[in-house]
Amino acid sequence: MLEQQRGKLWLVVAAAGYGKTTALRRLFPGPTVRWQRECDVDALLRGELAELATGATQLVLDGLPAMSERTEQALLHAIAGLPDGVRLALSSRWPVGCAASSWLTRMVPAQLRPAELSLTTDQVDEVLHTEYGLTAPALAQRVHEITAGWPALVRLVAETLVAEGVPAGPLLPAVTEPGGLVTRYLAEEVLGPLPEDVRRLLHEVADLAPVTAGVCAVTGHPAAGPQLGRLLRTGLLTRVGTDPDTGPRVVPVIAAVAGHDRPPVTRGTLLRAATWYRDHGPARAAAFTFRLGGDDAALAAVLDEHGDRMIAAGRPGAIAELVTTLPAPLRTRRLRLLAGDALRTAGDVAAAARAYQEVAAAEPRWEPGIAWRMGLIHYLRGDQPRALADFARGDEAPGCPTDQAMLLAWTAAATARSGDAAAGVEHAWRAYRRAAETGRDSALATAHVSLALCLGLTGDQVGGEEHYRLALGIAERTGDLVLLARILVNQSYHLVEQARYPAALAAAQQAAGHAEAAGHANLYAMAAGTEADMLAMLGRYDDAAARYAQVLACHQRMGSRRCADTYLGLAELYLMRGWREQARAAFVEAVRLADDSDSRKLAVRAHAGLARVLLPDDTAAAARHAAEATRLASDDLRVPALLAQGWVALAGGYAAHTARLAGEALDLARSGGLRAGLARALELRAVAEIDPGRARAALREAYAIWADASAVGDAARTALALSRLPGATADDRFAALLATERLAAGGGSIDQEETPPDQPADGQPSNGVGRVGVLVRALGRFEVRVAGAAVPPSAWQSRRARDLLRILVVRRGRPVPRGELCELLWPDDDPSRTGHRLSVLLSIVRGVLDPDRVFASDHYLVTDAASVALDVTHLRVDVMEFLGAVTHGRRLLDRGAQAEARTILTAAVRDYRADVFSDEPYADWASALREQARAAYVAALRMLADAHRSAGNSDAAVDCLLRLLEKDPYDEPAHRMLVRTLVAGGQHGEARRAFTRYRAAMRAIGVRPPDEIILTPRVGVRPSATVVPRPR
Repeated sequence: MLEQQRGKLWLVVAAAGYGKTTALRRLFPGPTVRWQRECDVDALLRGELAELATGATQLVLDGLPAMSERTEQALLHAIAGLPDGVRLALSSRWPVGCAASSWLTRMVPAQLRPAELSLTTDQVDEVLHTEYGLTAPALAQRVHEITAGWPALVRLVAETLVAEGVPAGPLLPAVTEPGGLVTRYLAEEVLGPLPEDVRRLLHEVADLAPVTAGVCAVTGHPAAGPQLGRLLRTGLLTRVGTDPDTGPRVVPVIAAVAGHDRPPVTRGTLLRAATWYRDHGPARAAAFTFRLGGDDAALAAVLDEHGDRMIAAGRPGAIAELVTTLPAPLRTRRLRLLAGDALRTAGDVAAAARAYQEVAAAEPRWEPGIAWRMGLIHYLRGDQPRALADFARGDEAPGCPTDQAMLLAWTAAATARSGDAAAGVEHAWRAYRRAAETGRDSALATAHVSLALCLGLTGDQVGGEEHYRLALGIAERTGDLVLLARILVNQSYHLVEQARYPAALAAAQQAAGHAEAAGHANLYAMAAGTEADMLAMLGRYDDAAARYAQVLACHQRMGSRRCADTYLGLAELYLMRGWREQARAAFVEAVRLADDSDSRKLAVRAHAGLARVLLPDDTAAAARHAAEATRLASDDLRVPALLAQGWVALAGGYAAHTARLAGEALDLARSGGLRAGLARALELRAVAEIDPGRARAALREAYAIWADASAVGDAARTALALSRLPGATADDRFAALLATERLAAGGGSIDQEETPPDQPADGQPSNGVGRVGVLVRALGRFEVRVAGAAVPPSAWQSRRARDLLRILVVRRGRPVPRGELCELLWPDDDPSRTGHRLSVLLSIVRGVLDPDRVFASDHYLVTDAASVALDVTHLRVDVMEFLGAVTHGRRLLDRGAQAEARTILTAAVRDYRADVFSDEPYADWASALREQARAAYVAALRMLADAHRSAGNSDAAVDCLLRLLEKDPYDEPAHRMLVRTLVAGGQHGEARRAFTRYRAAMRAIGVRPPDEIILTPRVGVRPSATVVPRPR
């Protein structure tokens, strides 16, 4: 990312070890940059700066010392006087330009701060794994927590762990022992140069967050404001995310080392800080600091008053721990329920259930506050019946109006997810009215979310979105991270149904971020699951697989039955990659989990998916699962069940019934706003259509939906089906080729198993959508494949039947006179005797191409009394597709579509297995097509080499040129381009050897050998990249 930013003036300020020089080398690469290290500012001001800038375009002053304000002003004025063409960077361990007046109006610098230089948790994981071989679970997160991603500290901690081992207990004391690597480095490079009062400040506020001037004042540092600013700018204080409750704070390893040889912070100091937090906020800081100071009564009071908001703001596990540390007399009913809420939010559902049960056991009649909490445990586990049973226990009981509203809202959600969305809407409206009476934000927002969920499930997308908008406003105003995450999770679900996959991915990622910050494991798993689903739909298969693994681990830790949803996503991902057996196993597990959880929505999807994957191998089992999906499906869940039934009917040969099912699914998807369901129903309609024109219209509409949704795999599948329709254009075929090549490049694959039967049992003719059909391979050895299987030699009955089809292929659909065919097949026989033989051969060829006699006799072979022709619109001929691809690639290059041209030409070159009919090298009737295909292959290699050179990929260009010269060793332009490409790529030894071969080839054919001048790099031509650079 740094390389994309090219300002005139850069400022990089951070403490030692943040990687300032490394970052500047990325911003200012190359040997032409002038570097000045360990700068003498006085010398710079006496004229050295002007001398360094003379004739320079890029100048780096690395390692500026601490400066007085006057010296700093003088340096900045000197910099302002440099020529406009000079790009300049300043780096220092000390804040530069702290005062706003320091920077002249035209010199506002681009800055790299410690936060931008720090490593992310993923980057820490990569360092630990690749550089140090450390792979302990969650170690990267633990290291990031104590170092804040400070690059040098991450590596020093890693070296310590390699030498001493990874401790089972806390990491911080193990890596900051006196005399250790981390301690010595910080003492010498970071803490040592700081004034004593700053080191003491770091020690005394080490356990406080946020560290502000106000809290510093009550702890004995009344003038700490400017010091805090400097510590923030150099990265000793760091902010954790955007939550003001958690930052700024002292980097934990700094705090630990700063405390060496110092007395502990006094209890009085901690209690003064806690009281300041209680009076000024945030409440969470007050609670934690009262605990450190040992004032249990004050801690209990803060939790009682602010506990709900503290959970909503994040770190619920820590809130639960605060409650459990209180003496029993202080753990009131309210605080025990609060502990359960915190544990539930943190994802420890079993512990939350125990906390709630402890309260419920003492109350024979459940009031609404107990009922909604107990039921919510089952709801989060995906057990809707038990959730509804517990919710019902508090339905008529008196209680707090806020709890009554929460009970109604959660009852609405569970009812809707059980398949009765209409009843869910009724409960949700009751919840809304009760919440509005209370005026409590949490209850009102929860009611809005339940209304949005239920209305969406009934098809009222507009109403649903309006209530999400209202809930989102409350959550943003109150800073409720849990509510924000829940709203965004539900919004992402609706975006998925509308096939708005990029937007759904963004919402899911936002939701996951809020849920993680709040410590809400269940919402995090739900958001991350949707994120994985969308990554798969968008063709990012490896990222999706990694995300699914994280989600499964999260669900398993919680004991959640919602794993069914994750297994469904995994099954679809496996299908997208062509891994049918793994897909089947995942669907089977999804069915088991969905049936156990009694979630109709998941069960319908799981049974429908399993029916689809079983269909090629076990039609009867597929039919059973499709029937079960139909039995379970209510109106709002019927689309996947109808589609499963449709594919089963199609496999049984019932095209008319398939069309009726597709039409019913279309109506439901259209009325429910389910764009993905609409596209899938259109695909089913297309394969069941009698009229190819209507089939094409249905597929084009489905393709438009998938393309608009950026659904890579689905768009490729639909494009491929379009290309296989009778009458498909060359543009259709090339669009399919581009789509499938992009899909394959990302690790995807088109499932070829869902194909219609050759002959519908209900007598309806097939339009051929999705059929593998007939493929004739003329490149290399002659071969015919029907429905994906090679035709065995015995099926031909006669060698001349094979020759007849070969000759017709060579003519590429043009009629061949019968007499000419007889002459080619029986050159020495009496023509009066060969006419009947030709008719016999035509019958054999028809039988080979259409063994089940599905089509009319003229479907593949068009004959009359005078001639015979191959109808090339009804089958595929690889050499014709190859020639068309080369022509199309040339047109794309002429239009400047370089990337698309490379894709098309790469596929064409790959498909050129050998010369036309290489098993019949001496057949004169094949020579013209053979030479044409060979010339096209050479031209394709030449165009592809040039395209790769233009893209800076000289390795690929060299590979193309070597293959070209293998085909034609005397191709002078190819020899010349090869030498030039190797020289431009800096491969001078290879270039010399290629030049020697070039000269020898030219001498062999009597052409003047080239001059060695071509071995000289061209002036002004930069070497092209030969390798992809490593991530920076």
